[in-house]
Amino acid sequence: MILLSILGAGLFLVSTVVCSVFSVIAALVDRSGKTYLWLARLWSKSCLLSFGIRVQLRGAEHIQPGQNYVYAANHSSYMDIPILLAYIPDNLRLTLRSSLTRIPIWGWALLVGPFLILDRSNPKHAARMIRRAVERICDGASVLFFPEGTRTADGAMQHFKRGAFHLAVESKVPVLPVAIIGSYHILPRNKWLPRWGCRAEIRIGEPIYPNEIRLESTSSERAEEVRLMTEAERRVRAMLE
Repeated sequence: MILLSILGAGLFLVSTVVCSVFSVIAALVDRSGKTYLWLARLWSKSCLLSFGIRVQLRGAEHIQPGQNYVYAANHSSYMDIPILLAYIPDNLRLTLRSSLTRIPIWGWALLVGPFLILDRSNPKHAARMIRRAVERICDGASVLFFPEGTRTADGAMQHFKRGAFHLAVESKVPVLPVAIIGSYHILPRNKWLPRWGCRAEIRIGEPIYPNEIRLESTSSERAEEVRLMTEAERRVRAMLE
């Protein structure tokens, strides 16, 4: 299995370089982001295929055509990104931390693409990212967050943070809770070589709708964000059991 994982890593590196180069071109030529997303999905599927990873999707019926969402998913592994991109049938825009843009070639594709880059060390940058996320939703996209903020160190889900739910309140779109099962076993935080031939599962819960009434005060908005955050975290934990 280790030899298969090493072989898979080689195939993955080749597909990453090729897809990243074409993604840079796509981002510059097609400003809609459709070609970029198609290439991101192609890269994701090639990644999973390289390591023999099989994924099952449950709850896709909760994704309604023409409806935008804020997806809130648990974060156990770097493999969460290709797993979700390959299998969630929506016009997705990921939120990714800025350190990923420092990865040669792949990071360049992230910098010029339509995904949302977050510098967690700069609160003003986080506010600007939320404004850009609202613009993405207005343009017809859905935005995917990992509300824990970072990968789990031990496989246990951490508490959610409010950023994703601030976006849901601002844009008045429902939150879709998402549970990813099996990705920690494939590639835990302290490892760099994925296990070959594993299975993963995506479970999508029913949407959580924000209050449609205009909230007049900051405290009311914050209370609504906390309500959405608490309910999304509860549902994701329940789906993980």
